[in-house]
Amino acid sequence: MDKSHLLQSIGNASVADLIMWKNKRGGILLLGSATLFWFLFEKCGYSFFPFVANIQLLLVVILFLWAKSAILFNRPMPELPNLEITEASLLVVADPLRLLINTLLSIARDIYVNRNAKQLFRVSVVLWTISLIGSFLNFFTILYLGIVLGMLIPILYQRYQHHIDEKLSVTHRMIQTQYRKIDERLLQNLIAKPTSKIKKMQ
Repeated sequence: MDKSHLLQSIGNASVADLIMWKNKRGGILLLGSATLFWFLFEKCGYSFFPFVANIQLLLVVILFLWAKSAILFNRPMPELPNLEITEASLLVVADPLRLLINTLLSIARDIYVNRNAKQLFRVSVVLWTISLIGSFLNFFTILYLGIVLGMLIPILYQRYQHHIDEKLSVTHRMIQTQYRKIDERLLQNLIAKPTSKIKKMQ
């Protein structure tokens, strides 16, 4: 995967510039903000909702006092952006969310209706992995690590693409080999047991 394909896989141009550190100011701001919030919530013990409420209260009070002082001292009023959510920005968030929900529903239907044991095994492994990670890390730490890794992995992959592809290829072959062994031993038995019961009943 070359640089152009990597940028296309990321999608949005502004997001790609941010992740690939073309927009260095934005990248530093995002990483610094994530680190600050993680430190406040995890190390200082702040709770999320009281923190957000206090910040909103502080902003409202500052804007109110600023507007009052502008009237008293004949100064220009503070300029605020148009505070509304546009339909386009809502669709940007809603469309990927819709695709994700439909994919999850399709997987659930495949397991329940088609009795797909392989799909059940894959989902069980993913959920077990999430549960295992969640037992060691809380939500904010996982979110922070996701932001940090999202900022580091693309630029590291771009620099060391050949070595990473080689290691990933070896790892993929090993996983496929182990999966085939598990499939032959475990999943085939799960599929075979109901069949044998039906034959005995007949």
